[in-house]
Amino acid sequence: MAEFLSQLTSVSSGSSDEDYDRRIRDLITYLQQPSRASELSVASEYLLDNLDPYLHTLSYLSVLLLKIQSLQGSNRSRLPEQIYPGRELWLKAIRFLRSFDPFQIRYAGHEWRRLVQLVVHAAQAVSKPLLAVLAVRDAILRLDPLSEVLTSVHTTFIKLTLMSRSYNLAVPVLERQVCHFPTVTGQAYQNYHQPLLCGEHDSSTAFITNASGFSKQLTYRDHLQFFLYGAMIYMALKRWDRALHYLSIVISCPVTNAVSKIMVEGYKKWLLVNLLRNGKLTAHPDVVSSHVIRAYQSLVKPYTSLADAFVKGDYQRLNAEAEAAQSIWRVDNNTGLVHQVIKAFNKCMTLKLGRTFSALTMADVTQQASDCSSPLREVESFVASLVMSGAFNAVLLQSHNPDNTTMLRFSNPIKSLYSRELCARGKIVKEGRQLACIAQNIYQSNHGLELSDEHFLFSQKSLRWSDNSGKSPLDEAAGGVDIEEDIMGDIH
Repeated sequence: MAEFLSQLTSVSSGSSDEDYDRRIRDLITYLQQPSRASELSVASEYLLDNLDPYLHTLSYLSVLLLKIQSLQGSNRSRLPEQIYPGRELWLKAIRFLRSFDPFQIRYAGHEWRRLVQLVVHAAQAVSKPLLAVLAVRDAILRLDPLSEVLTSVHTTFIKLTLMSRSYNLAVPVLERQVCHFPTVTGQAYQNYHQPLLCGEHDSSTAFITNASGFSKQLTYRDHLQFFLYGAMIYMALKRWDRALHYLSIVISCPVTNAVSKIMVEGYKKWLLVNLLRNGKLTAHPDVVSSHVIRAYQSLVKPYTSLADAFVKGDYQRLNAEAEAAQSIWRVDNNTGLVHQVIKAFNKCMTLKLGRTFSALTMADVTQQASDCSSPLREVESFVASLVMSGAFNAVLLQSHNPDNTTMLRFSNPIKSLYSRELCARGKIVKEGRQLACIAQNIYQSNHGLELSDEHFLFSQKSLRWSDNSGKSPLDEAAGGVDIEEDIMGDIH
């Protein structure tokens, strides 16, 4: 066993990238030997107790999976009880997912994803998905701190948070700028001196590829589901701005002939969230074509009718539309959102009064902004809650005479210059970071599509050379060797 341990702990990160890469690949070759599996499986308990998940990531993961595989026997789909939450292998798996070395793990994408799936299935087997949420989230952020590449594990994680209703735990992943798919091997953006897997990379697209194993093959549906589920999490947290952003991505995905069912579901929620956030329907994203908008509107008639009643301030019609389509809201799982829209109607109408009037009695508020059948005391209590929550700047003036009605007086306090400057500075800093992220992604995309300045200059030179009968300077320098072959030889 001491001999095994010596081999499994041979990888050290103190050397150069080239040497570190060679050591890692030698270790992988050693671990993948057919005769090695049974030997490591027999000694698995001793090895797992003496290996460190961070220092010996590849060895620890390999031995742990061999141990689980030996318990599964011939039925690889069976989940051993030892991996159930609270059991010995569960604790080891959780410890690993929260502490592995993010550089070594780049060489074991398939194994990493398999362990994540085992932990998820184990938590679901005991109907406690929450137990896996933190471990999967930490594994995602540890592998890719920017979480900029969408993988199938992202979608699995978002589903877990929805099932367990642990919405806040999903925010650290959702707030990253997810803007890439796993790149196709051989077509990923790279320069001619691409660092090794264990080296530093400008983007995680260099090591999260379609062949790396960190993700199964993604489909159009996976992409839409991630952003729809993300929007649902933000809706549960009542963060309407972020929910609208995610829903805008869903409804603006490019289509050929017909919109997908997921996009239609996203559009239904987009309409309702617009009412909750803005009190009206905002313009559609510019990238959505007119024929797609018409397709949406023809498929969501009850939602557009509800929104029309809300925008026009017709409370009676709003209630009627909500009652008439109860079965539709229920089937679409939007009943809760519709109820919030109805509750938001009075708030929205009351806020609009401040743009027209400087003061109103409660009787006037009842007449102008709510259901006339509502008792005056309920309206006054509702308005008082809006004032105390800071929804708008107003005060309630009550007379000593109980027969006199309460007055609502709107005010327009002027923000201090310092507050305005502080707010503007915060927005500029936030938008600057977003622009830097967009610029970096454009730069990478241009290289991948051969749209960079270097490619254009090379194309111009090639055109000039083709017009000349003689050889180009590069041809002469290459000694007659074909340029493309020479360059490709350098890359390999």
